[in-house]
Amino acid sequence: MKQGYPEQLRHVLEEAVKAHGSIYRLAKESGVSKVNIGRWLRGVSPRSAEIAPVLELMGAELRLPGEALAEYDLVPRHAAKAGAGASLETSDATEGFYAFRKDWLGQKNIHAGSAVLLTVTGDSMEPLFREGDTLLVDKNDTEIVDGRIYVVTLGEELRVKRVQKGVSGLILHSENPRYADVPVCGPDLEAFRVHGRVRWVGKEL
Repeated sequence: MKQGYPEQLRHVLEEAVKAHGSIYRLAKESGVSKVNIGRWLRGVSPRSAEIAPVLELMGAELRLPGEALAEYDLVPRHAAKAGAGASLETSDATEGFYAFRKDWLGQKNIHAGSAVLLTVTGDSMEPLFREGDTLLVDKNDTEIVDGRIYVVTLGEELRVKRVQKGVSGLILHSENPRYADVPVCGPDLEAFRVHGRVRWVGKEL
């Protein structure tokens, strides 16, 4: 493999561990030895067949450097941070791209040109989302369905929340019980915007 390729695999493994909460849970879900996962995280290069079950859980597939990506669409990763709490980091600068299989995106009715990847900040959506997690946001899916998770703006704050419909407006709900619900009603509705629905965080939602 070319230089740097094992480092890319290590990044995918780190995302997988975050998504599943621990090396132990990732090993249990994938059927891969937690000893091997630990070795790979320390920089030991895995064999393709060994790491394949972990990549499958992440919706990824191992390809050799330089191999054609005809079966994949690229989704941009933005520098903006979606606060699991609140965030004022709303830069639209693109940091890079993730490759997603076209057939997987098609099955979920997600168009790569209308999707974006954002990073989570804060802990109000734990244990579902954790600090540093990467979210796939479908910007075409902005019609609120009660109980689904969206990236929204309230005032100038970019947030990721479960949105619920209330009697007189909306409720922004956090998964972490330490955080109170945020009502959105009256004048606040004018400053409220739905940017898209969260569809992936290393696992399907």
